[in-house]
Amino acid sequence: MENKNNQIARYENTKLIEIINKIPNLTDEDKRELTKRLADDDLEIRKKALEKIDKSLHAQNDLDMLIEFQTALNKQGMYMKSKQTIETASGKFEIEMKGGDTKLIIPVLIIVGIVLIAVMVIVFWH
Repeated sequence: MENKNNQIARYENTKLIEIINKIPNLTDEDKRELTKRLADDDLEIRKKALEKIDKSLHAQNDLDMLIEFQTALNKQGMYMKSKQTIETASGKFEIEMKGGDTKLIIPVLIIVGIVLIAVMVIVFWH
């Protein structure tokens, strides 16, 4: 079965049209209808392939821009987190980037911890 599919895939549309024209049981109307369907299917397949290529090119461009943006930022004194969903022809994927000045994280966490302890002391001091 798989061998037959490979053989059919090798034929070009013109050869398929020749095969349709050689089928003896088909009327001229049936032959025209099959030829029209073949052309429509071929056009639809090409359209879908071009759309998938376009999606992949857009995804690649978006990813390149995101990486350039992340690289160009001055990250000193800041911590950043970025999440991006990119759609390609083969599906969607998410990219999450974290980075920046790690020296900033510890003081921020200490300040947040002190504020939380102070709030808990005020609330529960009774």
